[in-house]
Amino acid sequence: MKRKYRITRAIDFKRVRQSGKKFTHPLVVIVIAKGVEGQKRVGIVTNKTIGNAVTRNLIKRRLRSITGQLIQSVNEDVDILLFAREPISDAPYEAIWQAIMDVFLKAEIILE
Repeated sequence: MKRKYRITRAIDFKRVRQSGKKFTHPLVVIVIAKGVEGQKRVGIVTNKTIGNAVTRNLIKRRLRSITGQLIQSVNEDVDILLFAREPISDAPYEAIWQAIMDVFLKAEIILE
């Protein structure tokens, strides 16, 4: 995922988390808030319950790869926070892809 599509500032993470709408799945949780016009951005959060640093970085790389492919399909200017849940460390890539597709469809930010 290109840098321009990432949420990097703590103030942006805080704003999305406080004012956004939450959608859940057993593997991931997304929080969506209105973004800046003309921008679609994604922030990825993994905490220590996922595993050690190697595991967390692997999960972040997978989530960045998937969202990088899907960000062009997002039909609104939104900021998205993607929180990984503990079972994601054992899930295959295809299951993570399907989980993200499911929550994006549930949130109605992409059309199938």
